Amino acid sequence: MAETKQIATLILLTLLVGISGLALVNYLPSLLEGNVVVNEYVVTLYPNGTLVEDYTYEVKVSNQYRMLFRSWDAPLSKNLLNRPYVQFLHAHAFSSEQLIVYMKDFEGSIWIEDRFRNDPQALGLVKTLAQPNEVGVLKPSRLTAGTYKVRYVFLLHPPLECDEDLCHLNLQLASRHLTYRNVQLIIEDVDYSVAIYPRPPPEREVRDGSRAIFYGSSAKDDLLEVEILFKRDVLKAMNGYIRTVDNVKGITTQANMLYLAQYKAFQLLRDAAKTLAILIPLVLAVLYVAFGREKRFVVPKYLSTIPNKERKPWVVNLVFKGDAIDFDENGFYATVLDLHMKGKIRLSSKDENMAIQILSQTSDDIYERRVLQFLKNVSKDEVVDTDSIKEFADDLTSGGRHGLKLFDLQRELNYLMRKAESAMASQFMVSGRKRILPIALISILLLVTSFLAMLLLPNLSSTLTIAFVTSIIPATQSVIAVAFPSTLFGKWLGLSYKEKLEWESFKSLLSDLALIRKYAPDDLSMWGEWLVYGTALGVGDTVVKAMKELNIQLPEANFAPHIPLLFMPVTVVGLPSGHGAGGGFGSGGGFGGGGAGTR
Repeated sequence: MAETKQIATLILLTLLVGISGLALVNYLPSLLEGNVVVNEYVVTLYPNGTLVEDYTYEVKVSNQYRMLFRSWDAPLSKNLLNRPYVQFLHAHAFSSEQLIVYMKDFEGSIWIEDRFRNDPQALGLVKTLAQPNEVGVLKPSRLTAGTYKVRYVFLLHPPLECDEDLCHLNLQLASRHLTYRNVQLIIEDVDYSVAIYPRPPPEREVRDGSRAIFYGSSAKDDLLEVEILFKRDVLKAMNGYIRTVDNVKGITTQANMLYLAQYKAFQLLRDAAKTLAILIPLVLAVLYVAFGREKRFVVPKYLSTIPNKERKPWVVNLVFKGDAIDFDENGFYATVLDLHMKGKIRLSSKDENMAIQILSQTSDDIYERRVLQFLKNVSKDEVVDTDSIKEFADDLTSGGRHGLKLFDLQRELNYLMRKAESAMASQFMVSGRKRILPIALISILLLVTSFLAMLLLPNLSSTLTIAFVTSIIPATQSVIAVAFPSTLFGKWLGLSYKEKLEWESFKSLLSDLALIRKYAPDDLSMWGEWLVYGTALGVGDTVVKAMKELNIQLPEANFAPHIPLLFMPVTVVGLPSGHGAGGGFGSGGGFGGGGAGTR
């Protein structure tokens, strides 16, 4: 593929990944909502500890759920306790459907509204299904799709940290809960307070007389809480459990500055990943224009003559087949065929059994010398055949004396089939992969940072999940860019790019049976060269097929398919290895907690 097509394909791919990825990220919160959400959550806190919660639940499917509830992590009770707890006052369902209001306290005792107190089905369902510290509404015949508004009223008896001037309340409104699409946090009689710190930070704040209203939202299972510094006068109104602490204001301010710094940092992480996803296609285009654009050459679409017969087949495979630094087994097979054509070795076959007789070990090419040396190492009396190869493989399996030698031969064959003299590529091109390395490193850094933060800071799970998912986008774009040829952002030296295009045109012809028939040479030696270089370019099978169809009697056409089978026993035998696994992690919470749920 010409480089103009390569860069166009790369830019298009990264652009599609960026656009589709960002669209998915924007849709992700809705995707994670589930079948029940809290469309609106209005919570009002009074200085005496009264907490009024108005939930508007949205049920998306009918006949699946019986209960909509609000749970607490703190003890829930209708009676007085001698420790921090949440006192249930009353609840009411605003619905045309007949919903049963219930409560199960921290000890498992059940309260149900008077008119259903003697309903055995309702009592049985609450006893069986409800969890301790839960208040909610029940419909035994299951809920239909629609919205349900429920008000819960509690009186908080929270722990308070106080010094001589101030008292501190940290109220966790929700920790494990449904998605809250719209949240209104109302603090009444703000004259009692010195500072209010909602978490997460609100989208906007309104002061209306003696009340403060904070607007926002809360994704599923995100921490939703508010930290308030009250004047000590609040103790005249609120019945809390006091713990004396020095410098309450300093401790509270410092803790919230740390939280806000973390929150902003991870918002920045998310925004950086979004920006990078948008910029990567543009950056790649700029890098190509600045460093990778090659001089234009006019080359026929199909070429029937070998571009350069002086090129060793393995060099053609390494430099001109695909990326200029990628080598595969076809380079090795083509070299074996070429050594046969040059009289260095003699190939013969009978049925599917292949044999190679070594005639000479001299060569002026370093890779060919290593191939010949390898053949000698696996030979028996200067002949390599199926039996001699299997002997080494069987010896390794049985733990015989040749085990270590076969392991060394495996390593050498891996070199001959996968690496070759890769430094040779530097004579033809300058790799440009280092130019996209900064993009890849930044993308990986964003991905790893957001992933680790997501594990370490579960209270910021929604922000960090979005940041992590977003950072996958530029990481994916970087992987795609790295997968493209290294010369795309580098340079071909001299006329190497022209030769690259010629080899591609030659490969295009050898890939098409109809074209091979059209340009079929009369000289058998030319067919041999086509087979050698076709094998190096990865299209040797097509050449062999064409020779059979055209009844070209060339022994090498029979040898080529069997060469891979000859060396298979060496490539597939492996050495034993060990394995193991382990790991784990966890997290915690605070006073209040819980949140809206359904079952």
